[in-house]
Amino acid sequence: MRKKIVVLTYSLGGAGAERVVANLLNYLDREKYDIHLVLMNTDIEYEIFPDQKIHYIEKSYRYEKEFFKFIKLPMLAYRLAKYCNRNNIEMVLAVMSRPNLIAGMARFFGLKSTVLISERCYTPDMYKKDSLTGRIKVALLKNCYKKADAILPNSRGAAKALQEQFGIKSNYHIVKNPTNIRKIKELAEIPPERALPADKFTFINVATFRSEKNQDLLVDAAAELKNEDFRLILIGKGEELERIKNKVHTLGLDDKITFINFTDNPYQYMKRADCFLLSSLTEGFPNVLIESMVCGLPIVSVDCKSGPRELLAPTSSLDTVIASNEIEIAEYGILCANNCKTSLAIAMKWVLNNKEKVQVYKQKGIEKANEFEIKKVCDEFSVIFDSYLKK
Repeated sequence: MRKKIVVLTYSLGGAGAERVVANLLNYLDREKYDIHLVLMNTDIEYEIFPDQKIHYIEKSYRYEKEFFKFIKLPMLAYRLAKYCNRNNIEMVLAVMSRPNLIAGMARFFGLKSTVLISERCYTPDMYKKDSLTGRIKVALLKNCYKKADAILPNSRGAAKALQEQFGIKSNYHIVKNPTNIRKIKELAEIPPERALPADKFTFINVATFRSEKNQDLLVDAAAELKNEDFRLILIGKGEELERIKNKVHTLGLDDKITFINFTDNPYQYMKRADCFLLSSLTEGFPNVLIESMVCGLPIVSVDCKSGPRELLAPTSSLDTVIASNEIEIAEYGILCANNCKTSLAIAMKWVLNNKEKVQVYKQKGIEKANEFEIKKVCDEFSVIFDSYLKK
């Protein structure tokens, strides 16, 4: 008898956490689990099984205001509890912060299922006590998260923050991001629609254009290096895209920075670039760094919370701080100070001046990425699922 499981997330739009969900849906054992996908938005940009069961507890606008997202939480929690109880769902896996709140809150509406929540962000950057609304959100988080049977962060940093800064005592299981290495390699071999300039060293960034991805930092660092010979490719879509384009034009960087629309195959561009740049203000554990390693891309990343340090400098302390005029030449890549254009510019210039040394990161990254191979990680999820389903 297959175990009935709900995977709850916001959407399957084009972002890293959503790709994790799509990978789980495609690679968990369907002879073992009857998987129901529960969404709040109709965006589905990743390939999943055509017969995948999908239920919508709402069909919202992707960029609706935070206030409306907040006040709808009880209604969505009630709908989730009702759906799960009616369908005899044995376990709910929620992925991302808002679905996590809803899954925990559903317990107040009589949800009978086991609840596992997967934290994909660095929580302190999402929940701050600097306003009345912020304090309400923090209180809500504490009350909802403690209703979960277990928390599955994707990084040690995320787990540490929940425990130390929010006092959430729970069963913690750190599970890596499942990465479809074989598929990425196949897609990377497809020639891109737009050829990258072979005569220039090419930095690349792939991310949704929203504030926390901080593409402003990339533009500002590029402006600092205006006289250097390189090209920066920015791939993605989102609410900040037009503003960033205008900023590039205003700073006179049109000949340095090229925009490419969102594609479900960024790997064909990543494989043909020379170095990946991560500029995020905050992350849970950035999938795109693992994918860059699969594509043989050396990495320059800001040392944001959390994830980059754990991946690129795994033996270092999570509390390490990089000064604004420094960089860290780490084991698997280069780290620079978070949200500091000077540090990022120094790192980019170091790469430009040390191209032979940077090549060492290619093979090391490919080997490191194998730790995240999709079957290995889905097996880890499955072991955790089974341990709680038995209870």
